[in-house]
Amino acid sequence: MKDAEANEQHKSIIGALKAAAPEWESEQINFEVGNRGSVVESDFYTKLKKLDIQEGKKTSSSPIM
Repeated sequence: MKDAEANEQHKSIIGALKAAAPEWESEQINFEVGNRGSVVESDFYTKLKKLDIQEGKKTSSSPIM
């Protein structure tokens, strides 16, 4: 699913969360899950960085291609 499709799918939930807690800063970050090798590695690590999650060591045995 593309980001725009995911954003549209969850728009009502995100809107409700923002209305319930307007003082909170929020952002939707979409992770696509698919067959092994279908994730764009740079996109995956960029999204992890937005979540302030340490990337760890990238190896050739990594399932992310």
